Amino acid sequence: MDVALVEYDVELITEGGVIYDLDNALISLAWEEQEGQLAQKAVVTVVNIKTGSGYLMSLAKLNCMIRIYAHWGAGRQKMFEGSIWEWSYTSAQTKELTLTVYDPMIRLQQCKDIKYFSPGMTTPAMLGSICGDWGVPLAYKWDQQITHEKKVFNGEAVSDIITKLLEEVRQQTGERYVALYKDGALTVSAYGTNSDVYVFDTLNTISTSDKLSMSSLVTRVKIIGKEDNQDRSSVEAVVDGDMRFGILQEVIKRDNDKSIGAAKAEAQATLKERGQPEESIMLNSPDLPFLRKGDAVEVAAGNLIGKFHVLGVSHNATQRQMTMTLRRAG
Repeated sequence: MDVALVEYDVELITEGGVIYDLDNALISLAWEEQEGQLAQKAVVTVVNIKTGSGYLMSLAKLNCMIRIYAHWGAGRQKMFEGSIWEWSYTSAQTKELTLTVYDPMIRLQQCKDIKYFSPGMTTPAMLGSICGDWGVPLAYKWDQQITHEKKVFNGEAVSDIITKLLEEVRQQTGERYVALYKDGALTVSAYGTNSDVYVFDTLNTISTSDKLSMSSLVTRVKIIGKEDNQDRSSVEAVVDGDMRFGILQEVIKRDNDKSIGAAKAEAQATLKERGQPEESIMLNSPDLPFLRKGDAVEVAAGNLIGKFHVLGVSHNATQRQMTMTLRRAG
């Protein structure tokens, strides 16, 4: 695609359902989704112009809807839809109104709940129960799931409950997932399921950065058992990884609900996840407004060669650029 052809539209939907095109008032527009966050966020800044129904500041109320569209010769497509969560007006020379907007997953991040799951339930069944409580459709497309032990959550953020269940699957299987709001549902899938994979080379990449660190490296996992009457725990197993970097040890505590086999599987998953120096990769390029967290991309720029997965992405429509955080695929 020719990124020079990309155009953006922003709409405000008022409490009464009236739609206002904000393009003529738009000062800046950006939206993002980052690793570890279910909700997608947008920030829209406009001039507080006067309309036939009053100034924008009186129309763009909290909880009103904002929609962002993009078109690049393939028809107008919706990139983002969410509700105004924060409202800020500055009475300066330009009289700016800034709207911070989140997609529906923000309610799962903001709300806390209690939840009990009996042992033997599968991951999709647990997530389906949570989403059913909150009226959110679930699209579980990940080919990984487990049968969980009993789970009790008391007063935790709903998004944290969802993440903890998915993280347990990741720890036991060693496979990664992405969870985001897509097509009106909480969608859980593997990384790299996009059919069109875009290539970023020296011609269409603005900059890259690559950093290696041993700060979170783990080369040995020690498994300890339940404490005895004197609060002492015995070592039940030691699982070693790549010892070229010396001993950097993590401890897993095995309780009565976890078998030694499950503990060893968790140790192996930890070594797979953190057994090599952590690499932090960022890439800045012209904006592809439809590119999302979880997509696969190919890179041939700087010292980055190969296939990567998008951990997070920030779209800056004002500058027509985007910044991605990446992880090497495989």
